[in-house]
Amino acid sequence: MSLLIIYAFVFAATLLAVDTLLRRIVARRTARQEVNDRLSRISRGSDHHATYQSLLKDRSLSRGGRLALMSDLRHLYTQSGLTLSTRQKVLYVLLVTLVVLILVMLATPSLPVRLAVTVIVTPLILWFALAHVRRRRIRQFVIQLPPAIDIIVRSLQAGHPLNAAVSLVGREMPDPIGSEFGILTDQLTFGSEFDEAFHNLYERVGADELNLLAVTISVQRNTGGNLTEILENLAGLIRDRMMLKNKIKAISAEGRFTAVLMSVFPGILFLIIDTLAPDYFDPIWETGHGTAIVVGTILYMSVGVYILFRMVRFDF
Repeated sequence: MSLLIIYAFVFAATLLAVDTLLRRIVARRTARQEVNDRLSRISRGSDHHATYQSLLKDRSLSRGGRLALMSDLRHLYTQSGLTLSTRQKVLYVLLVTLVVLILVMLATPSLPVRLAVTVIVTPLILWFALAHVRRRRIRQFVIQLPPAIDIIVRSLQAGHPLNAAVSLVGREMPDPIGSEFGILTDQLTFGSEFDEAFHNLYERVGADELNLLAVTISVQRNTGGNLTEILENLAGLIRDRMMLKNKIKAISAEGRFTAVLMSVFPGILFLIIDTLAPDYFDPIWETGHGTAIVVGTILYMSVGVYILFRMVRFDF
C-alpha cells in the first residue's frame, strides 16, 4: 500500500509538471498570436534568407538530418507546425514513457508485460499527440484561408501582382497562415516557380482546401481567366465546405462519444477489478501465459478501436 501511495504521488507530481509546462507554452503562444513567427524573427534583426533557413530547420524541412530516415513521422511532425529542439523532443518522449510506465506498474506486477506495454503504448501516444496537433493546426489554417483569399482578391483588384498579393497575406495574417505564406513568399523570391511553391505549401500544411487553391492558381496561370472571380468563388466554396463539416460533426457527435467510451471502458474496468480484488488475475499469471494473453488482448482491442473510429469518421 505504501508503494502504491508513492506511485500516486509520483504520478501527481508528473501531471502537475506537465500542466505547468503546457500552461507556459499556451501563454507564450497567446502573447504573440497577433504576429506570425516569421515577422517576429525578422524584427529581431535577421534578414529574409536567414529567417527562411531557420524556419525550414525548425520545422525539419531542410534537407538532411536523421528525420529523413523516418519520412512518415517527419511528414507528420512537419504538418503539426511544432518547432521543438532536440532536447525538448527527448524530454517529451521521456515524460510520456515515465507516465505510461507508472500506470502500467500500478496495473500489473509482471515485468515483461510492463516493458511490452510501455514499448507499444508510448509510440502510439506520441503519434496520436502529433496527429491531434496536426488536425488542430489544419483546422485553424482552413478557418484563416477564406480571409487570406479575400486579401489576395482585394490586392489583385487594386492592381498588385500575384507575388505582392501573396506577400501581403504573410505580413497581415497571424500564424499559422502568416508564417506559411511568408515561407511561400520567400520561395518565390528565391526563384521557385508558382506551381512548385504552392505544392510545397500544401505538403507543409496538408489541408485539402489548400490543394484547391494551388490547383486553381496553377490552372489559371496556364489557361488564363479572371483570377479574382475564381478566387472569390473558391473562398465561398471553402466557407460552404467548413459549414458542411460542422454539420456532419454535430450529427456524428453521439457516435464519436460512444466510440471513445467503448475504447477506454475495458482499461477502466481492469483497473477497478485490480483495485477491489488484487488477487483476481493471479491465476492468469500462474499459468505462465499471462504475458501472451495480455499482449494478444491489447492487439485485438487495438483492432477493435481502429474499426470503431473508422465507423464514426467521415471523409468529405
